[in-house]
Amino acid sequence: MRYSPEHKAQNHENILSVAARSFREHGGDSSGIGTVMKNVGLTKGGFYRHFASKDDLFVEAVARAFDEMGNGMVDVARSAPEGQGLRAIIEHYLSARHANAPGMGCVVSALGPELARKPLAVRKRIEAALEAYRERLLPFVPGRTREEKVAKFQVLFPSMAGVMTSARLAASPQKREQILTVARDFFIKGFAM
Repeated sequence: MRYSPEHKAQNHENILSVAARSFREHGGDSSGIGTVMKNVGLTKGGFYRHFASKDDLFVEAVARAFDEMGNGMVDVARSAPEGQGLRAIIEHYLSARHANAPGMGCVVSALGPELARKPLAVRKRIEAALEAYRERLLPFVPGRTREEKVAKFQVLFPSMAGVMTSARLAASPQKREQILTVARDFFIKGFAM
């Protein structure tokens, strides 16, 4: 049975959406093609009508995750009082809500080590998605020059991802909140005041 191009495009979008969440929740290596396709309601055999390989799905899903996170961060920053965009981003990122929902959150904090182990060609494609994410958030980072803003971004955002990973490792909600609170205060004082 032949499907319309619109139907195929909708299936492609559904696969990406499910994969972006599943990879962040369970890891790319743990979320097999069969699992992703089953969760979308499609057969594993249909996967190759949409993607050349699992690496292609992985890259597109990671790019989708960066895009989703970027949309959320920009919305948070724009709804903050004038001049408080970065503070709002830091507070949003380093929140218990984010820590408790890895499937909807930052792809770097959820998959960082896995991303770093991917082949160079895959990492280059992921780096392009990360750069697009950075460009969307750069207007909210303080600095006199673009280079200064980029330098601050390159310290702040990976550092927050590391803190988020550590917070998720905490055995108790109290310890998790303590880690997040200390980090929020530190990053706000260092970058957003």
